[in-house]
This record gives sequence, structure tokens and C-alpha cells, in this order.
Amino acid sequence: MPSPSSPRWIVFDAVGTLLTPRPAVADAYHSAGRRFGSRLTRDEIDRRFKSAFRDSEIRCFPGDRRGRTSEPEESARWRWIVQQVLPDVTDGDACFSELWNHFAEPASWNVYDDVGPTLTALCRSGYQLAMASNFDSRLHRICESFAVLRPIPLRLVSSEVVFRKPAADFYRAILSTCQAAPEEVLVVGDDLGGDVEGPRACGMASIWLDRRGTRNETGVPSIPSLAALAPRLQER
Repeated sequence: MPSPSSPRWIVFDAVGTLLTPRPAVADAYHSAGRRFGSRLTRDEIDRRFKSAFRDSEIRCFPGDRRGRTSEPEESARWRWIVQQVLPDVTDGDACFSELWNHFAEPASWNVYDDVGPTLTALCRSGYQLAMASNFDSRLHRICESFAVLRPIPLRLVSSEVVFRKPAADFYRAILSTCQAAPEEVLVVGDDLGGDVEGPRACGMASIWLDRRGTRNETGVPSIPSLAALAPRLQER
């Protein structure tokens, strides 16, 4: 099993790892839904979003399209999610557009407090940094607005790479872009499938960022916050 012993590159996931939406997704959907006539409660919207987000991986990328994506497909996926979460709005197209544009705005996102000090420490230690995300091109504008993220000059976005995590071709794109061997890359993220198991299947090391304090029964290395990353690497 690969271990983060001597990586040259640290590759971070984006949402849930470096960035978090503000307000929370359920609050943003609830607010938009109310403006377009929805009577669903915030809690019901939260449940519907989690279900639709999970189901979209199969519903929106069926059969031979599994693992592949594009800008139009990501837009269609989010349109489908909005339809599932807010089926009772009076104008579905307008509601989708409002939410799509909302999450394109840097003001709709926060960078976690532990990100800045961690990136600074890693850069001082000589690591090269990249970001790899199942987002779309909206991520570039968001990241470019946060000075704290400037130490990460390289971003790989699934809709541009044409493959989504955990497809092996996504991780091959990381290696190709970074011009690195698998053992030179450590992936850090909050998703066990996309940020831990997927990279490991391709020979890369990974660390699970368990911000929620989930009980770790997987046996994979984990940290409770990014503040623990640099000390973890110094121990090796």
C-alpha cells in the first residue's frame, strides 16, 4: 500500500478540503427555492440535495459515460440536481440559472482557516502544490479571487480533464500534468473514494481529511484538519 513517505507533489481536493460554500448548500437552495415559489423546508431540501447529489453520479453519467464528463455534461448534471431538489418551483430554468451563478461567485465560498498556514508551511518545505477537483471551469475564478490559494498554481478540473474522480484516467492526468511518478504524489482530500482509494489504486499515496471526525475504520492514514498535514510529513 502506498504511503506518504517522500512525496514531491501535494495534490489537494477543492470543495470540503480547501473550500466550503457560504451559506451552506441547503440554505442557498432554500433561499432560491422560496424566490421561485417552493414550499419545501430547509431540512427537506437538505435531504433531497444529498440524495440527488449521490444519485447524479449514476443518473447523469450512465453506461459507457461513467467516469467521463465535459462542461456541458456538468451543467446538465447540476440542472438535473436542481430539478430533483426543487421540483415545485414556478420557473425551473430561472432557478437553475440563479443557483449556477450563485456558486460561480467567489463571495459564495470560504477558504478554511487551516488552509493558509498549511500551504505556507508546505511551500517553505519545498513541496510543489496542485489542486484536483470534480468541479467545472467555475472553480478557476473562485480560486483566483483568494490570495491564500496562490501557492497552488496548478488546477486540474474534471470537466476540462474529461474524466471524473475516481476514474483512473483522472489520476493519470495528474501524473502527466505534474510530470511525476506515482510515488512522488500525495493526494489529500475529504472523499474516501475520490481522494483516497482512487489515488491508491493508481500507485499514489493519499491522506483522508476527516474534518467531521468520522470514525476511521478504513485503515487509511487520516488527519482531522490540514493543520496536521505538515507535522505528519515531517515525521516521515
